[in-house]
Amino acid sequence: MKFSVESRPSSTGSGDLLVLPYLDEKPLAHPAVQALLKKLGPTPLKLLKKEEFKGEAGDSRAFAAQGKLPFDYVLFMGLGTAKKLNLETLRKAAAKSAQTADRMKVKKMVSLLPLALDKKASAQEAGQAYAEGVVLGLYRFEKYKSKKEKDGNLREVRYVVGDAKAAKAFSTGHRAGEHIAQGVNYARDLVNTPARDKPPEFLGREAKKTRGVRTKVFNHRQLQRLGMGALYGVGMGSPNPPVFVEMHYRPRGRVKKRVAIVGKGITFDSGGLSLKPAKSMETMKDDMSGAATILAVMKLLPALKLPVEVYGYVASAENMPDGGAQRPGDVVKAYNGKTIEVLNTDAEGRLALADALSYLTKHRKVDYIIDVATLTGAALVALGDLYSAALGTDPDLIKMLKDCGEECGEKIWELPLAEEYAEEMKSQVADIQNIGGPYGGTINGALFLKNFVAEKAKWVHLDIAGPSWANKPWAYAPKGGTGIMVRTFLRLFSKF
Repeated sequence: MKFSVESRPSSTGSGDLLVLPYLDEKPLAHPAVQALLKKLGPTPLKLLKKEEFKGEAGDSRAFAAQGKLPFDYVLFMGLGTAKKLNLETLRKAAAKSAQTADRMKVKKMVSLLPLALDKKASAQEAGQAYAEGVVLGLYRFEKYKSKKEKDGNLREVRYVVGDAKAAKAFSTGHRAGEHIAQGVNYARDLVNTPARDKPPEFLGREAKKTRGVRTKVFNHRQLQRLGMGALYGVGMGSPNPPVFVEMHYRPRGRVKKRVAIVGKGITFDSGGLSLKPAKSMETMKDDMSGAATILAVMKLLPALKLPVEVYGYVASAENMPDGGAQRPGDVVKAYNGKTIEVLNTDAEGRLALADALSYLTKHRKVDYIIDVATLTGAALVALGDLYSAALGTDPDLIKMLKDCGEECGEKIWELPLAEEYAEEMKSQVADIQNIGGPYGGTINGALFLKNFVAEKAKWVHLDIAGPSWANKPWAYAPKGGTGIMVRTFLRLFSKF
Protein backbone atom coordinates (compact mmCIF):
# COMPACT_ATOMS: atom_id res chain seq x y z
CA MET A 1 0.00 0.00 0.00
CA LYS A 2 1.19 3.50 -0.83
CA PHE A 3 1.12 6.22 1.84
CA SER A 4 1.72 9.94 1.30
CA VAL A 5 1.39 13.16 3.29
CA GLU A 6 0.11 16.52 2.01
CA SER A 7 1.36 19.58 3.92
CA ARG A 8 -1.14 22.05 2.41
CA PRO A 9 -4.59 21.57 3.97
CA SER A 10 -6.27 23.30 1.04
CA SER A 11 -4.81 20.77 -1.41
CA THR A 12 -6.67 17.48 -0.98
CA GLY A 13 -6.33 16.36 -4.59
CA SER A 14 -8.75 13.69 -5.74
CA GLY A 15 -9.60 10.10 -4.93
CA ASP A 16 -12.38 7.62 -4.28
CA LEU A 17 -13.08 8.49 -0.64
CA LEU A 18 -12.61 11.69 1.36
CA VAL A 19 -12.55 11.31 5.16
CA LEU A 20 -13.60 14.32 7.23
CA PRO A 21 -13.25 14.49 11.03
CA TYR A 22 -16.32 14.99 13.20
CA LEU A 23 -15.38 16.36 16.63
CA ASP A 24 -17.51 17.65 19.50
CA GLU A 25 -20.70 16.66 17.65
CA LYS A 26 -19.94 18.70 14.54
CA PRO A 27 -17.54 18.74 11.59
CA LEU A 28 -14.07 19.96 12.52
CA ALA A 29 -13.93 23.75 12.53
CA HIS A 30 -10.78 23.84 10.38
CA PRO A 31 -10.85 26.17 7.34
CA ALA A 32 -9.92 23.31 4.99
CA VAL A 33 -12.77 21.14 6.26
CA GLN A 34 -15.25 24.00 6.17
CA ALA A 35 -14.29 24.87 2.60
CA LEU A 36 -14.97 21.30 1.49
CA LEU A 37 -18.30 21.26 3.31
CA LYS A 38 -19.33 24.43 1.52
CA LYS A 39 -18.67 22.77 -1.85
CA LEU A 40 -20.48 19.63 -0.76
CA GLY A 41 -23.61 21.54 0.09
CA PRO A 42 -25.97 21.42 3.10
CA THR A 43 -27.72 18.09 2.42
CA PRO A 44 -25.28 15.71 4.19
CA LEU A 45 -25.20 17.82 7.35
CA LYS A 46 -29.00 18.04 7.38
CA LEU A 47 -29.22 14.27 7.14
CA LEU A 48 -26.66 13.82 9.91
CA LYS A 49 -28.67 16.14 12.11
CA LYS A 50 -31.89 14.28 11.28
CA GLU A 51 -30.22 10.98 12.24
CA GLU A 52 -28.94 12.57 15.46
CA PHE A 53 -25.41 11.64 14.47
CA LYS A 54 -23.14 12.71 17.33
CA GLY A 55 -19.82 11.62 15.88
CA GLU A 56 -18.93 9.38 18.80
CA ALA A 57 -15.46 7.86 18.54
CA GLY A 58 -15.48 5.22 15.81
CA ASP A 59 -18.97 6.04 14.51
CA SER A 60 -19.18 7.08 10.85
CA ARG A 61 -21.52 7.95 7.98
CA ALA A 62 -20.81 7.89 4.24
CA PHE A 63 -22.43 9.99 1.49
CA ALA A 64 -22.07 10.11 -2.29
CA ALA A 65 -20.22 13.28 -3.32
CA GLN A 66 -22.53 13.62 -6.38
CA GLY A 67 -19.90 15.42 -8.46
CA LYS A 68 -19.54 18.33 -6.04
CA LEU A 69 -16.06 17.20 -4.99
CA PRO A 70 -13.38 15.26 -6.88
CA PHE A 71 -14.28 12.13 -4.88
CA ASP A 72 -16.91 9.41 -5.19
CA TYR A 73 -17.77 9.38 -1.50
CA VAL A 74 -17.34 11.45 1.65
CA LEU A 75 -17.01 9.72 5.02
CA PHE A 76 -17.70 11.63 8.24
CA MET A 77 -15.61 9.91 10.90
CA GLY A 78 -16.45 10.45 14.54
CA LEU A 79 -13.64 11.30 16.96
CA GLY A 80 -15.77 11.90 20.03
CA THR A 81 -14.91 14.96 22.09
CA ALA A 82 -11.75 17.04 22.04
CA LYS A 83 -11.46 16.50 25.78
CA LYS A 84 -11.11 12.71 25.32
CA LEU A 85 -9.17 12.73 22.05
CA ASN A 86 -6.01 10.65 22.36
CA LEU A 87 -3.71 8.39 20.35
CA GLU A 88 -6.00 5.39 20.73
CA THR A 89 -8.93 7.39 19.35
CA LEU A 90 -6.83 8.29 16.31
CA ARG A 91 -5.71 4.67 15.91
CA LYS A 92 -9.28 3.38 15.99
CA ALA A 93 -10.51 6.09 13.61
CA ALA A 94 -7.73 5.26 11.15
CA ALA A 95 -8.62 1.57 11.32
CA LYS A 96 -12.35 2.20 10.89
CA SER A 97 -11.72 4.53 7.93
CA ALA A 98 -9.50 1.96 6.20
CA GLN A 99 -11.91 -0.90 6.88
CA THR A 100 -14.83 1.15 5.54
CA ALA A 101 -12.84 2.12 2.45
CA ASP A 102 -11.88 -1.50 1.82
CA ARG A 103 -15.47 -2.65 2.23
CA MET A 104 -16.63 0.04 -0.23
CA LYS A 105 -13.98 -1.17 -2.72
CA VAL A 106 -12.21 2.17 -2.53
CA LYS A 107 -8.71 2.25 -4.01
CA LYS A 108 -7.57 5.72 -2.94
CA MET A 109 -8.53 7.38 0.34
CA VAL A 110 -7.69 10.94 1.35
CA SER A 111 -7.96 11.59 5.09
CA LEU A 112 -8.17 14.94 6.86
CA LEU A 113 -8.31 13.25 10.27
CA PRO A 114 -4.80 14.49 11.22
CA LEU A 115 -6.12 18.08 11.20
CA ALA A 116 -8.08 17.25 14.36
CA LEU A 117 -4.91 16.62 16.35
CA ASP A 118 -4.25 20.18 17.54
CA LYS A 119 -1.56 19.72 20.24
CA LYS A 120 -3.19 16.61 21.71
CA ALA A 121 -0.11 14.69 20.61
CA SER A 122 2.90 15.37 18.43
CA ALA A 123 2.62 14.95 14.67
CA GLN A 124 5.15 12.12 14.87
CA GLU A 125 3.06 10.22 17.44
CA ALA A 126 -0.05 10.82 15.35
CA GLY A 127 1.66 9.47 12.25
CA GLN A 128 2.61 6.32 14.10
CA ALA A 129 -0.92 5.88 15.48
CA TYR A 130 -2.53 6.29 12.04
CA ALA A 131 -0.14 3.79 10.45
CA GLU A 132 -0.81 1.27 13.19
CA GLY A 133 -4.56 1.71 12.84
CA VAL A 134 -4.58 1.19 9.07
CA VAL A 135 -2.10 -1.72 8.87
CA LEU A 136 -3.51 -3.54 11.90
CA GLY A 137 -7.11 -2.83 10.91
CA LEU A 138 -6.70 -4.40 7.47
CA TYR A 139 -4.99 -7.59 8.72
CA ARG A 140 -6.28 -10.91 7.40
CA PHE A 141 -5.09 -14.46 8.00
CA GLU A 142 -6.00 -16.50 4.95
CA LYS A 143 -3.09 -18.91 4.60
CA TYR A 144 -5.31 -21.97 4.90
CA LYS A 145 -8.28 -20.84 2.79
CA SER A 146 -8.71 -22.56 -0.56
CA LYS A 147 -10.24 -19.40 -2.02
CA LYS A 148 -8.34 -16.41 -0.77
CA GLU A 149 -9.70 -12.90 -0.90
CA LYS A 150 -7.76 -10.34 -2.86
CA ASP A 151 -5.00 -8.54 -0.98
CA GLY A 152 -7.53 -5.77 -0.36
CA ASN A 153 -9.10 -3.04 -2.40
CA LEU A 154 -7.43 -0.08 -0.71
CA ARG A 155 -4.21 0.76 -2.51
CA GLU A 156 -3.36 4.32 -1.47
CA VAL A 157 -3.85 6.49 1.60
CA ARG A 158 -3.09 10.20 1.56
CA TYR A 159 -3.06 12.21 4.79
CA VAL A 160 -3.56 15.97 4.98
CA VAL A 161 -1.72 17.78 7.79
CA GLY A 162 -1.28 21.39 8.85
CA ASP A 163 2.11 22.41 7.47
CA ALA A 164 5.47 21.21 6.14
CA LYS A 165 7.00 20.75 9.60
CA ALA A 166 4.08 18.60 10.71
CA ALA A 167 4.24 16.64 7.45
CA LYS A 168 7.88 15.71 8.02
CA ALA A 169 7.27 14.59 11.60
CA PHE A 170 4.08 12.75 10.61
CA SER A 171 5.96 10.87 7.90
CA THR A 172 8.70 9.84 10.34
CA GLY A 173 6.16 8.51 12.80
CA HIS A 174 4.19 6.82 10.06
CA ARG A 175 7.21 4.86 8.85
CA ALA A 176 7.86 3.63 12.39
CA GLY A 177 4.18 2.76 12.80
CA GLU A 178 4.21 0.70 9.60
CA HIS A 179 7.21 -1.32 10.82
CA ILE A 180 5.64 -1.88 14.22
CA ALA A 181 2.24 -2.87 12.86
CA GLN A 182 3.83 -5.32 10.43
CA GLY A 183 5.67 -6.82 13.41
CA VAL A 184 2.40 -7.18 15.31
CA ASN A 185 0.85 -8.85 12.29
CA TYR A 186 3.82 -11.24 12.21
CA ALA A 187 3.03 -12.17 15.83
CA ARG A 188 -0.62 -12.63 14.85
CA ASP A 189 0.40 -14.96 12.03
CA LEU A 190 2.41 -17.08 14.46
CA VAL A 191 -0.49 -17.33 16.91
CA ASN A 192 -3.08 -18.07 14.21
CA THR A 193 -0.99 -20.85 12.64
CA PRO A 194 -2.40 -24.28 13.61
CA ALA A 195 -0.38 -26.13 16.23
CA ARG A 196 0.39 -28.99 13.84
CA ASP A 197 2.39 -26.58 11.70
CA LYS A 198 4.30 -24.82 14.49
CA PRO A 199 5.94 -27.34 16.83
CA PRO A 200 8.49 -25.93 19.29
CA GLU A 201 11.33 -26.42 16.81
CA PHE A 202 9.43 -24.18 14.37
CA LEU A 203 9.70 -21.29 16.84
CA GLY A 204 13.42 -21.98 17.08
CA ARG A 205 13.74 -21.76 13.31
CA GLU A 206 11.78 -18.52 13.24
CA ALA A 207 14.11 -17.07 15.87
CA LYS A 208 17.15 -18.00 13.80
CA LYS A 209 15.72 -16.14 10.79
CA THR A 210 15.77 -12.85 12.68
CA ARG A 211 18.40 -10.48 11.35
CA GLY A 212 20.40 -8.11 13.52
CA VAL A 213 20.28 -10.29 16.64
CA ARG A 214 22.36 -13.18 17.93
CA THR A 215 20.36 -16.33 18.47
CA LYS A 216 20.98 -19.62 20.24
CA VAL A 217 18.50 -22.49 20.12
CA PHE A 218 18.92 -25.28 22.68
CA ASN A 219 17.38 -28.60 21.65
CA HIS A 220 15.84 -31.16 24.00
CA ARG A 221 19.11 -33.03 24.56
CA GLN A 222 20.84 -29.79 25.53
CA LEU A 223 17.96 -29.00 27.89
CA GLN A 224 18.60 -32.27 29.68
CA ARG A 225 22.33 -31.59 29.94
CA LEU A 226 21.70 -28.05 31.17
CA GLY A 227 19.36 -29.28 33.88
CA MET A 228 16.17 -27.65 32.56
CA GLY A 229 13.99 -30.37 34.00
CA ALA A 230 10.89 -28.20 34.33
CA LEU A 231 10.70 -27.23 30.65
CA TYR A 232 11.77 -30.69 29.50
CA GLY A 233 9.10 -32.34 31.65
CA VAL A 234 6.32 -30.33 29.98
CA GLY A 235 7.25 -31.70 26.56
CA MET A 236 7.64 -35.37 27.54
CA GLY A 237 4.20 -36.34 26.26
CA SER A 238 4.70 -34.98 22.75
CA PRO A 239 6.61 -36.33 19.76
CA ASN A 240 7.65 -32.72 19.14
CA PRO A 241 10.55 -32.02 21.53
CA PRO A 242 10.86 -28.79 23.54
CA VAL A 243 13.35 -26.04 22.76
CA PHE A 244 14.79 -23.05 24.58
CA VAL A 245 15.71 -19.90 22.65
CA GLU A 246 18.00 -17.04 23.63
CA MET A 247 18.17 -13.94 21.43
CA HIS A 248 20.36 -10.89 21.97
CA TYR A 249 20.04 -7.41 20.49
CA ARG A 250 22.69 -4.80 21.20
CA PRO A 251 22.38 -1.35 19.62
CA ARG A 252 25.30 0.69 18.38
CA GLY A 253 26.54 3.39 20.71
CA ARG A 254 25.70 3.88 24.37
CA VAL A 255 23.23 1.46 25.91
CA LYS A 256 20.67 3.16 28.15
CA LYS A 257 19.17 0.04 29.75
CA ARG A 258 19.51 -3.72 29.63
CA VAL A 259 16.27 -5.67 29.62
CA ALA A 260 15.34 -9.36 29.49
CA ILE A 261 11.96 -10.32 28.04
CA VAL A 262 10.68 -13.87 28.37
CA GLY A 263 7.78 -15.52 26.55
CA LYS A 264 5.77 -18.66 27.21
CA GLY A 265 5.82 -20.77 24.05
CA ILE A 266 3.43 -23.68 24.59
CA THR A 267 2.58 -24.39 20.97
CA PHE A 268 -0.45 -26.43 21.99
CA ASP A 269 -1.83 -27.03 25.44
CA SER A 270 -4.06 -30.07 25.84
CA GLY A 271 -3.54 -29.86 29.60
CA GLY A 272 -1.44 -33.01 29.50
CA LEU A 273 -2.77 -35.83 31.66
CA SER A 274 -4.77 -33.17 33.54
CA LEU A 275 -6.73 -32.96 30.30
CA LYS A 276 -8.70 -29.83 29.42
CA PRO A 277 -12.35 -30.04 28.33
CA ALA A 278 -12.71 -30.18 24.54
CA LYS A 279 -14.14 -26.64 24.30
CA SER A 280 -11.22 -25.21 26.22
CA MET A 281 -8.75 -26.71 23.72
CA GLU A 282 -10.22 -24.99 20.66
CA THR A 283 -7.99 -21.91 20.94
CA MET A 284 -4.99 -23.50 22.62
CA LYS A 285 -2.81 -22.85 19.59
CA ASP A 286 -2.61 -19.37 21.13
CA ASP A 287 -0.80 -20.61 24.25
CA MET A 288 2.43 -19.46 22.63
CA SER A 289 1.25 -15.83 22.36
CA GLY A 290 3.95 -14.71 24.81
CA ALA A 291 6.60 -16.31 22.60
CA ALA A 292 5.08 -14.63 19.53
CA THR A 293 5.41 -11.28 21.30
CA ILE A 294 9.09 -11.91 22.03
CA LEU A 295 9.88 -13.02 18.45
CA ALA A 296 8.11 -9.98 17.00
CA VAL A 297 9.82 -7.52 19.34
CA MET A 298 13.26 -8.97 18.62
CA LYS A 299 12.52 -8.84 14.89
CA LEU A 300 11.64 -5.13 15.12
CA LEU A 301 14.46 -3.87 17.33
CA PRO A 302 17.20 -3.73 14.66
CA ALA A 303 14.93 -1.75 12.31
CA LEU A 304 13.85 0.72 15.00
CA LYS A 305 17.39 1.07 16.43
CA LEU A 306 16.22 1.70 19.97
CA PRO A 307 19.08 2.44 22.44
CA VAL A 308 18.32 -0.48 24.74
CA GLU A 309 20.05 -3.85 24.96
CA VAL A 310 17.52 -6.66 24.97
CA TYR A 311 17.78 -10.36 25.72
CA GLY A 312 14.78 -12.28 24.42
CA TYR A 313 13.89 -15.76 25.67
CA VAL A 314 11.37 -18.32 24.46
CA ALA A 315 10.65 -21.46 26.45
CA SER A 316 8.70 -23.72 24.12
CA ALA A 317 7.07 -27.13 24.44
CA GLU A 318 3.91 -28.94 23.40
CA ASN A 319 1.84 -30.19 26.34
CA MET A 320 0.34 -33.53 25.29
CA PRO A 321 -0.98 -36.63 27.14
CA ASP A 322 0.70 -39.72 25.75
CA GLY A 323 2.20 -42.62 27.73
CA GLY A 324 5.45 -40.74 28.29
CA ALA A 325 3.82 -37.60 29.67
CA GLN A 326 4.63 -36.41 33.16
CA ARG A 327 2.06 -37.42 35.77
CA PRO A 328 0.41 -35.47 38.57
CA GLY A 329 2.64 -36.05 41.57
CA ASP A 330 5.89 -36.20 39.59
CA VAL A 331 8.80 -34.10 40.80
CA VAL A 332 11.04 -32.16 38.39
CA LYS A 333 14.15 -30.08 39.03
CA ALA A 334 14.39 -26.57 37.57
CA TYR A 335 17.55 -24.97 36.23
CA ASN A 336 18.24 -23.18 39.52
CA GLY A 337 18.10 -26.46 41.45
CA LYS A 338 14.65 -26.01 43.00
CA THR A 339 12.47 -29.11 42.94
CA ILE A 340 8.83 -28.82 41.86
CA GLU A 341 5.98 -31.19 42.59
CA VAL A 342 3.73 -31.19 39.51
CA LEU A 343 0.24 -31.59 40.95
CA ASN A 344 -1.52 -30.35 37.85
CA THR A 345 0.03 -30.88 34.41
CA ASP A 346 -2.21 -28.11 33.04
CA ALA A 347 -0.21 -25.57 35.07
CA GLU A 348 2.64 -26.10 32.61
CA GLY A 349 3.46 -22.58 31.43
CA ARG A 350 4.98 -21.64 34.77
CA LEU A 351 7.23 -24.72 34.59
CA ALA A 352 8.57 -23.64 31.20
CA LEU A 353 9.10 -20.07 32.41
CA ALA A 354 10.80 -21.26 35.60
CA ASP A 355 13.76 -22.60 33.64
CA ALA A 356 13.94 -19.55 31.38
CA LEU A 357 13.91 -17.12 34.31
CA SER A 358 16.47 -19.22 36.19
CA TYR A 359 18.79 -19.29 33.18
CA LEU A 360 18.78 -15.56 32.52
CA THR A 361 19.11 -14.80 36.24
CA LYS A 362 22.30 -16.86 36.39
CA HIS A 363 23.88 -15.78 33.10
CA ARG A 364 22.73 -12.21 32.35
CA LYS A 365 22.92 -9.02 34.33
CA VAL A 366 20.00 -6.79 33.34
CA ASP A 367 18.16 -3.79 34.74
CA TYR A 368 14.66 -5.22 34.22
CA ILE A 369 13.03 -8.60 33.63
CA ILE A 370 9.57 -8.87 32.06
CA ASP A 371 7.87 -12.14 31.28
CA VAL A 372 4.71 -12.37 29.20
CA ALA A 373 2.46 -15.42 29.18
CA THR A 374 -1.04 -16.75 28.68
CA LEU A 375 -0.63 -18.18 32.15
CA THR A 376 -4.00 -18.47 33.86
CA GLY A 377 -7.68 -18.61 33.06
CA ALA A 378 -8.10 -16.80 36.37
CA ALA A 379 -6.75 -13.61 34.72
CA LEU A 380 -9.58 -13.80 32.20
CA VAL A 381 -12.10 -14.29 34.99
CA ALA A 382 -10.72 -11.35 36.98
CA LEU A 383 -10.10 -8.83 34.19
CA GLY A 384 -12.01 -9.99 31.13
CA ASP A 385 -10.55 -10.15 27.64
CA LEU A 386 -9.34 -6.56 27.29
CA TYR A 387 -6.93 -6.25 30.23
CA SER A 388 -3.62 -7.95 30.97
CA ALA A 389 -2.64 -8.54 34.59
CA ALA A 390 0.66 -7.19 35.92
CA LEU A 391 2.34 -8.48 39.09
CA GLY A 392 5.91 -8.00 40.17
CA THR A 393 8.57 -6.66 42.45
CA ASP A 394 9.08 -3.19 40.95
CA PRO A 395 6.18 -0.70 41.20
CA ASP A 396 7.94 1.81 38.93
CA LEU A 397 8.29 -0.72 36.13
CA ILE A 398 4.65 -1.74 36.50
CA LYS A 399 3.60 1.92 36.25
CA MET A 400 5.74 2.44 33.14
CA LEU A 401 4.17 -0.62 31.53
CA LYS A 402 0.66 0.54 32.44
CA ASP A 403 1.30 4.03 31.02
CA CYS A 404 2.80 2.68 27.80
CA GLY A 405 -0.02 0.18 27.46
CA GLU A 406 -2.59 2.94 27.88
CA GLU A 407 -0.95 4.95 25.08
CA CYS A 408 -0.96 1.86 22.84
CA GLY A 409 -4.51 0.80 23.63
CA GLU A 410 -3.17 -2.33 25.39
CA LYS A 411 -4.62 -2.03 28.86
CA ILE A 412 -2.81 -3.40 31.91
CA TRP A 413 -4.10 -3.69 35.47
CA GLU A 414 -1.96 -4.41 38.50
CA LEU A 415 -2.81 -7.25 40.84
CA PRO A 416 -1.11 -7.69 44.23
CA LEU A 417 1.80 -10.09 44.59
CA ALA A 418 0.31 -11.28 47.89
CA GLU A 419 3.02 -13.20 49.71
CA GLU A 420 0.42 -14.54 52.16
CA TYR A 421 -0.77 -16.95 49.45
CA ALA A 422 2.68 -18.45 48.96
CA GLU A 423 2.16 -20.69 51.99
CA GLU A 424 -0.34 -22.74 49.96
CA MET A 425 2.31 -23.55 47.36
CA LYS A 426 4.61 -25.41 49.74
CA SER A 427 5.03 -29.08 48.93
CA GLN A 428 5.45 -31.99 51.31
CA VAL A 429 7.78 -33.85 48.93
CA ALA A 430 9.57 -31.03 47.02
CA ASP A 431 10.63 -27.42 47.48
CA ILE A 432 7.44 -26.09 45.88
CA GLN A 433 4.35 -27.33 44.08
CA ASN A 434 3.08 -25.90 40.81
CA ILE A 435 -0.39 -24.91 42.02
CA GLY A 436 -1.67 -23.08 45.05
CA GLY A 437 -5.06 -22.76 46.69
CA PRO A 438 -8.40 -22.69 44.85
CA TYR A 439 -8.55 -18.89 44.67
CA GLY A 440 -6.30 -16.13 43.33
CA GLY A 441 -4.94 -18.27 40.52
CA THR A 442 -3.24 -15.40 38.71
CA ILE A 443 -1.51 -14.31 41.91
CA ASN A 444 -0.46 -17.89 42.65
CA GLY A 445 1.09 -18.20 39.19
CA ALA A 446 3.15 -15.05 39.71
CA LEU A 447 4.20 -16.15 43.20
CA PHE A 448 5.44 -19.41 41.73
CA LEU A 449 7.55 -17.57 39.14
CA LYS A 450 9.03 -15.29 41.78
CA ASN A 451 10.99 -18.31 43.05
CA PHE A 452 13.06 -18.26 39.87
CA VAL A 453 14.24 -14.64 39.70
CA ALA A 454 16.90 -13.04 41.87
CA GLU A 455 15.68 -11.68 45.18
CA LYS A 456 16.43 -8.04 44.27
CA ALA A 457 15.50 -8.27 40.59
CA LYS A 458 13.23 -5.64 39.09
CA TRP A 459 10.77 -8.11 37.61
CA VAL A 460 7.22 -7.93 36.26
CA HIS A 461 5.01 -10.79 35.14
CA LEU A 462 2.33 -10.01 32.52
CA ASP A 463 -0.55 -12.48 32.26
CA ILE A 464 -2.10 -11.91 28.83
CA ALA A 465 -4.57 -14.81 28.92
CA GLY A 466 -7.46 -12.44 28.16
CA PRO A 467 -6.35 -10.08 25.37
CA SER A 468 -4.01 -12.49 23.57
CA TRP A 469 -7.00 -13.81 21.64
CA ALA A 470 -10.02 -11.92 20.26
CA ASN A 471 -13.17 -14.03 20.39
CA LYS A 472 -14.86 -11.35 18.30
CA PRO A 473 -13.34 -8.53 16.22
CA TRP A 474 -11.91 -5.50 18.02
CA ALA A 475 -11.43 -2.05 16.51
CA TYR A 476 -8.24 -3.05 14.69
CA ALA A 477 -7.96 -6.77 15.42
CA PRO A 478 -10.06 -9.45 13.71
CA LYS A 479 -11.07 -12.60 15.52
CA GLY A 480 -7.98 -14.63 16.48
CA GLY A 481 -4.50 -13.79 17.72
CA THR A 482 -3.98 -10.13 18.57
CA GLY A 483 -0.20 -9.76 18.89
CA ILE A 484 -0.75 -8.08 22.26
CA MET A 485 2.14 -6.36 24.07
CA VAL A 486 4.44 -5.96 21.06
CA ARG A 487 3.66 -2.24 20.82
CA THR A 488 3.72 -1.73 24.58
CA PHE A 489 7.20 -3.26 24.89
CA LEU A 490 8.56 -1.12 22.07
CA ARG A 491 7.06 2.06 23.49
CA LEU A 492 8.55 1.21 26.88
CA PHE A 493 12.00 0.68 25.34
CA SER A 494 11.76 4.00 23.49
CA LYS A 495 11.29 5.81 26.80
CA PHE A 496 14.32 4.36 28.61
